[in-house]
Amino acid sequence: MDARGFSGRGRPPIGAGLFYPDSKFAIEDQLKSFGLKNSTGGNALAIISPQGAWDISGAVAGAAFAAAAGRTRGNFSKTAVQTVVLLGGIHEYGITGIFLSESDYFETPLGEIPVDSEFGSELASCSTLFMINDIPHLSEHTIEVQLPFIKYCFPGASIVPVLMGAGPGASLSILVSGLAQALKIVFESRLDSTLFVVSANVSNYDDENTALSGAEACVRMLTEKRGKDFLRAVERGEINSCGSPSAAALLESGLLEGRKGSLIPCSLVKIRGEDNKTVYYGGIFFE
Repeated sequence: MDARGFSGRGRPPIGAGLFYPDSKFAIEDQLKSFGLKNSTGGNALAIISPQGAWDISGAVAGAAFAAAAGRTRGNFSKTAVQTVVLLGGIHEYGITGIFLSESDYFETPLGEIPVDSEFGSELASCSTLFMINDIPHLSEHTIEVQLPFIKYCFPGASIVPVLMGAGPGASLSILVSGLAQALKIVFESRLDSTLFVVSANVSNYDDENTALSGAEACVRMLTEKRGKDFLRAVERGEINSCGSPSAAALLESGLLEGRKGSLIPCSLVKIRGEDNKTVYYGGIFFE
């Protein structure tokens, strides 16, 4: 048991000091600079938040979390967030499967966040596509960059971290369908206490024109909840977005039925990265 009362195995941060600050006070200052306020915000059921470094896309991520930040116990909300389901992709090439975490908690500079292993076990029981294996989680930043936002906005919540990878020869549609069905089975009756966070960019390292058209198509299909069209566009390479299969699974699950999808105003941000390629970040919420 650590000094703060958590027992078991913790997943240490790998991105602190790189993707976001490595001290509690610096993180809190930056979160406040993004406009986040405790117990203040919207009531979104799901958000899509960028996975880039905070100096680049943190304000967009902050706006995405603000869209759900009203769902706190401090507001005595009937839909207060108790569980955050974190969905993301795997950057390492060649890994196939849907991976749940073996860790008991994830460490952040703001404090530890417990992993809800019971929900993880329920998901794993839905399909042989699921594996409870920490190896992909230990080296992946996709989920980690969202954790300080969660700890700050929903300090009492637990997490269910889910990573999905599709290596050579893997059927993306089968993986997406498997995750979608499991999410529906496990969480359909628990939506009032659940927040879904997809860690994803809306376009990834293309030339300027291709990146912009891909980002616009990505946002349009997501906000219109055109899950099948979105997945086909991803499979054909028309949408090149880190984390897009996880977003496709959430759409296919049907859990967003009756929720309106919206792009957060002024949240489409671009940056030129490696080899002068352009990346677009955007924040989307479903309420």
